[in-house]
Amino acid sequence: MKTRERNDQTGQVPERRAEPRTTGLSNHRAELKFTAVPVYQLKVRDLSSKGAGIVVRPDSHFLEMIQKGQEVKVHLLTPGDAALPSGRYSSKVVHISELKAGRFKGHLVVGISIIGKIKSAK
Repeated sequence: MKTRERNDQTGQVPERRAEPRTTGLSNHRAELKFTAVPVYQLKVRDLSSKGAGIVVRPDSHFLEMIQKGQEVKVHLLTPGDAALPSGRYSSKVVHISELKAGRFKGHLVVGISIIGKIKSAK
């Protein structure tokens, strides 16, 4: 049996995540459509207690089509039990940041703030 590293006097194994999680996203996706390009369907990841984001490879052409402050229409695809239901939302890109550690080290996270649900035209 291997000995685990202990950081305190109680002998407890330290928490491995940098920040506590408040939600657990599973199978959430965001679809974004831009003029004259294919639809981008990207996974939404719960990366910190501050919110979720879209993880993108640094060489993705998607990054050439967005910028901080840009308003975008997002089709959110969520499981049936999600707090925010599937649908089309008006959103704003609030940040594009490099992930410096963890599973997605070297990738970029695109933080998108939901402004409101887009009502379907009937």
